[in-house]
Amino acid sequence: MTLTEITYYSRKLLPVSIITILVIAIIGFGVQLLILYFNTQSQSSTTTVTAQLPISPIFDRINAPTIPNARDPSAYQFTLDTFDGTANPEQATSAAQVYFVPQKTASFGFLSKIYLMAKATGFDTNITQHNLEDKIAVFEDGIRTLRVDIRNFNFEFDYKLTENDALSAAPESLNEQSIISAANTFLNSINRYPSDFSAGDTNVIYLAFNPKTKEIITVDSIRGANIAEVDYYLPDLNGYPVVTSTYYNSPHFVMVLLNDGELNIIQSTIAYFDRSVDQVGMYPLKTPQQALEELQAGKGYVVSAPAPEGEVIIKKVFMGYYDPDVYQEYIQPVYVFLGEHEFVAYVTAVTKEYVIE
Repeated sequence: MTLTEITYYSRKLLPVSIITILVIAIIGFGVQLLILYFNTQSQSSTTTVTAQLPISPIFDRINAPTIPNARDPSAYQFTLDTFDGTANPEQATSAAQVYFVPQKTASFGFLSKIYLMAKATGFDTNITQHNLEDKIAVFEDGIRTLRVDIRNFNFEFDYKLTENDALSAAPESLNEQSIISAANTFLNSINRYPSDFSAGDTNVIYLAFNPKTKEIITVDSIRGANIAEVDYYLPDLNGYPVVTSTYYNSPHFVMVLLNDGELNIIQSTIAYFDRSVDQVGMYPLKTPQQALEELQAGKGYVVSAPAPEGEVIIKKVFMGYYDPDVYQEYIQPVYVFLGEHEFVAYVTAVTKEYVIE
């Protein structure tokens, strides 16, 4: 091949060579971008861990929550079926506050306070005097029973409905707000309406009671109801919901008789404990996955279940604070597991080394 031919073909192939080199460069650059992207995603997935918060376990080891009437989780088999397929809720954190609950002592003026409560609940205190059972003052007249803790004035009140009580359905003019107002007025009359009640949610449940059969059923609306239960829930604590020993009901409630719109109080319980704002610790928490594994191993508390045993599909996991209805030293976080058919279970959230089971 002559020099002239070489020159000719070189000029013809030059554009093709340049294009080929550019294509190879672009492909190489694209591959590098893909590698960089996947590395970044891998790093972000491996580094997406809960931020480590400073801990301050000022109470050392704390007692696990006391939850009356809770069932043993070992009778159930748990399967996770959450939205993202994990037990990790969005609000998962490495540590949370634990609050001390001081046990109060009876004050010098407790007698005048409990007798005012007795009068407000319908007792003739000139006739009915109290009996003291340890720290509980009891008033009883055959129809009404009032039990008051003389240390913190938590109470249980019950009015015994009989066949002689003419019960009729609530009038159509009655509304939910009137029922809540009657319940609030009752609690204010005995000075047991904490500010947390007004800050939290209030829920009304309608009931139909048959005094002859003693049967009571839940109804969907005020129509057909002759009793309403007003439940008071505490407001969120540090951004987490406050849960109770039954989850769907509250230990703080007032039951109102709707007979002819008179709105008489027939039952009420308040089990509210003041937490300290000065004695607050910061405790490390289990991961939600660790809490799930403990639940699957039979540890924790089942507070609502349609059956005493069987398979349970867990649909949601989140953290909350447990609101006790019996005195205990601490308000502390728990993991909440919600399943099908209103199944609810709790697992202590604080790590094992700081919990006395």
